[in-house]
Amino acid sequence: MTTTNMTADHEFMEPRAKTDNDTHQSSGLSNQIRLLAVLLVTSLALTVALLFWFAHSQDKVAAANARHLAQTAVTVQTNNLQKILTDYTWWDEAYQKLVTNFDTAWFDENFAEGDYLGDTFGITTSFLAGPDKKMLRHMRDSEIVTDGPNIDTATYFSGGVDALIQQAKRKVDDEYKAAVGLVRLNGEFYFAAVRVVHPHSEELLAKADVKADNAFVAAFMRPLDNELLQTIGRDFGLQALRRVAADDPSSRLPLPAANGDEFVALTWELDLPSRYVLGVILPGLLAVVICIGLLGWYVLNRLRRDQAEIFVAMQQAKFADRSKTEFLANMSHELRTPLNAIIGFSEIMRNESYGPMGDSRYGEYTGHIRDSGLHLLDIINDLLELSRVEAGKYILEESAVDVEITTDAVAKLIGPTASENSITLAVEIAENLPALFADERAIKQIELNLLSNAVKFTPAGGNVVMRVAMLENGAMELSVADTGRGIPTDQLPLVMQPFHQVSGPLTRETGGTGLGLPLCASLVALHGGRMHVDSEVDKGTSVTITFPAERIRP
Repeated sequence: MTTTNMTADHEFMEPRAKTDNDTHQSSGLSNQIRLLAVLLVTSLALTVALLFWFAHSQDKVAAANARHLAQTAVTVQTNNLQKILTDYTWWDEAYQKLVTNFDTAWFDENFAEGDYLGDTFGITTSFLAGPDKKMLRHMRDSEIVTDGPNIDTATYFSGGVDALIQQAKRKVDDEYKAAVGLVRLNGEFYFAAVRVVHPHSEELLAKADVKADNAFVAAFMRPLDNELLQTIGRDFGLQALRRVAADDPSSRLPLPAANGDEFVALTWELDLPSRYVLGVILPGLLAVVICIGLLGWYVLNRLRRDQAEIFVAMQQAKFADRSKTEFLANMSHELRTPLNAIIGFSEIMRNESYGPMGDSRYGEYTGHIRDSGLHLLDIINDLLELSRVEAGKYILEESAVDVEITTDAVAKLIGPTASENSITLAVEIAENLPALFADERAIKQIELNLLSNAVKFTPAGGNVVMRVAMLENGAMELSVADTGRGIPTDQLPLVMQPFHQVSGPLTRETGGTGLGLPLCASLVALHGGRMHVDSEVDKGTSVTITFPAERIRP
């Protein structure tokens, strides 16, 4: 009986013990869940707050970068105008035709050729003003203003043009630098450049004695219109770039005028990183809290990549500006020199200044005309050839090419030039050289460009060596090495860009357009080959081309 009671008591008490334990465990589990929930909610709240803060800070960075790009774009426009106007006003003929003896026809041909200036540089307005700020000749919206000398310049120049004229005259003692800025003319806005006209030669410059009080000034203007804004927006990645009033709430970049007033401002649409962060990441965080760290890492890396792409775009914009500037200056001089020779000598022959056409001197002038024409033709041909390659329209006419024969032919063609300049030219070709399956004309052009470049930039007494050899992997290697001036290390990455030259286009000693190496590289790439340039200043340059083994024929 006792045993039975004890058992019953035991059985009765055991369930009570389990219930208390379960309650205790349930209470502890609830506390843990609540604590975990609090931790998760706190962590999520902190994470969301951090993401909001980070997104906001990245929005600021994106806005600052876009503003910097817009400022760079404006600087590019004014710098281009400054360089173009400088190129037009610093030579002797410009001073003689505009100041010494004003020639309206010459002004119209050079400074008021509306179609050429507008299509090439976007310039629609230009003028020449005398020391008294009276208009001598004026082009407006690509048309000559016939009553230009009667314009009331006090009113006409009130939108900042007068301020640029004064700045330009103050820069007479500062290497005649052009004054640039934003102006308003008859209610329209323009990027403008104004510069004092002066001769280039020291003799004529000293004789002219150009000063602020007797200076003639010329100006180029490009309208700040929708066409220009679309071009800037496309080139610099500014979406929906447009012009607004200076006091507009959406204004992002006020543009101060030359006279200090804020005439107008620019604005654009921002692609804010926060839209991506808050629209994509937060839903994932709310659904899967455990992925907060991974998603945060993803966002950080995504934003870093975006910033890296923006930085690369800025660098590319700078290189593009430099390339365009060099192209404008380079092509201007490269084309003007041979064309001046053609026009000048042709004029002498047409007028028969030395007598009938039988005079022996006409033969010499005819030779000059032919040489200048061929030089101009070579420049244009290289430009067109490079354009065809870049457009994918260059079709290789492939056959088995005897590289030894083509190399000897090119060497014989360049040999006389090398001899005239006291340069030793050597050709080293491997024995039993197999044929190369390639476009023979392209191979000759590659060798001719490389060899002529080497001879051109090698001083008297130097050496140029062209080698053709087979590599162990079955590829064919063609190289041209010289002992010339060399290329600075920081400019090696730029030599493959069209129109780039190591020395500036206005100071270089030799001619050329900077198309040779880019054209060679493009033709080599069409053959599946590689081109590599090694150079050291004052020691020489070596260009190595490797054609793959697949193009070698027995």
